[in-house]
Amino acid sequence: MTEQGYGQGHPDDAGRAANEAQGQPQYGPGQGAGYPGQGTTAHPSPGQEGVSAKGFVGSLFDFGFTSFVTPKVVKVLYVLIMVVLGLSGLGFAASAFAVNTGAGIFVLIIVAPLFFFVFLALYRIALELFVVIFRIAEDLRAIRDRGDLR
Repeated sequence: MTEQGYGQGHPDDAGRAANEAQGQPQYGPGQGAGYPGQGTTAHPSPGQEGVSAKGFVGSLFDFGFTSFVTPKVVKVLYVLIMVVLGLSGLGFAASAFAVNTGAGIFVLIIVAPLFFFVFLALYRIALELFVVIFRIAEDLRAIRDRGDLR
């Protein structure tokens, strides 16, 4: 009897070879061959598909909190933060020009860009923290749905 390596000699190999001969694609990364204990992540179950496919308005009115609004809002919020910080910097420069031309130039060239980039970085870090927390929650849900975590 010969030793077989992982994935060799399983009963499903003949079916997989027949599918490959018909032009169907081979299994890619993250797609299992359907062996016991090996989750297939290529096609989500119908329940999962509905959860991830909800739009912004659908997520807002999801009283079961099965889909999250925050990951959808973060992109828009980041753009709004950039606009507000840019306008604030220009406002600082304009008020400094009202006091003194030298102070206005100093604020326009040094203080306003420094203000913009420092606060943009802080807001970005905070928003990334929110996104990471929600991605962890989504990954845990996927693991739980797959049956690896109870």
